[in-house]
Amino acid sequence: MNIKDYANSGIFEIKEYVPGRSIKEVEREIGQGIEIYKMASNENPNGVSSNVKAAYRALEDHLHRYPEIYNPELMAKFAQNLNLKQENITLGCGGDGVIYNFGMAFINDGDEALIPEITFPVYETITRIMRGVPIFTKMKGTLIDLDDIYKKITNKTKVIYLCNPNNPTGEALPQKEVTDFIKSIPEKTIIFLDEAYIEFTEEEYIPDSLGMIRDGVKNLFILRTFSKIYGLAGVRIGYGISNPEFINLVQKVKPPFDVSIIAENLALCALDDVDYFNKTVNETKIEKKYYYSELDKMGLKYYKSQTNYILIDTGVEGASVAGKLLKKGIIVRPQKSLKFSSCIRVTIGKKKENELFFKYFREILGK
Repeated sequence: MNIKDYANSGIFEIKEYVPGRSIKEVEREIGQGIEIYKMASNENPNGVSSNVKAAYRALEDHLHRYPEIYNPELMAKFAQNLNLKQENITLGCGGDGVIYNFGMAFINDGDEALIPEITFPVYETITRIMRGVPIFTKMKGTLIDLDDIYKKITNKTKVIYLCNPNNPTGEALPQKEVTDFIKSIPEKTIIFLDEAYIEFTEEEYIPDSLGMIRDGVKNLFILRTFSKIYGLAGVRIGYGISNPEFINLVQKVKPPFDVSIIAENLALCALDDVDYFNKTVNETKIEKKYYYSELDKMGLKYYKSQTNYILIDTGVEGASVAGKLLKKGIIVRPQKSLKFSSCIRVTIGKKKENELFFKYFREILGK
């Protein structure tokens, strides 16, 4: 049997996604005699708020029921908070789920998708699954090159994937550059603007993407998520924002119950918890400054981040450094697969975690 005779032909070009290692996986590898700190997947180190925990416990008598198919209560709350209509919003099983739903709704055989050389790899995955053609665009150093993207637009270009702030570098493009770029793109080409980390971003790097939707920009599709700022990574809920016609197409292809009753209710609760939101933002800012100060003392190169993680150039093989940190119970993310062979990506944790990271990091590098 030749499996290629049965399979979707797009599958064979897909590169396997390599996630950050889990705490349980590391415990199995190095034993349970050492405390493990996961600083690899940009999760919220505060967990979830006490209000969300209470909401979770209150759901135990409802877990045998399906959620409402279009999650109307959550959609109404979104519309109110974002000053948009419910018809502007779609939900999905995490940000990845929204990316997959978007790709199924819009990418046809042979459609071109422009993807920066260094960015979140799931854009390429869904493009290939849909038998589209990924076209990779250049970087200006480590920044996304908007000029090169514009030059590569053809009559086959269906979508432009723009991650801002960009994963894995954490860098963002200035507000005006992104705004002018979006407005310059022909209406038949969709701009998929991934703003998964936008809540951590400084104002000068935040384009008024929601305002553009309100103003009637038709070819813009925005992605946001509850995984980072709200600490709901394990619950899996993300959302897309666009014009009602685009949202209607996505709603047609997305699985009917891909947002669980748990995800729906915890997201509703999280949206009301302004104190937790502000605490996460403020603590991340403080600890980010601590990272910059320590890395400057060590004389190491790093990338100014508009997210809740920092990409650090170790000056040696990043995978080796990550492996040595792992033995100390610190999980970080080596970045060789994304063309940063000497770099590690580190989630900004709590003060204790960050201090422990630098203790071992200095020991390993002899600094």
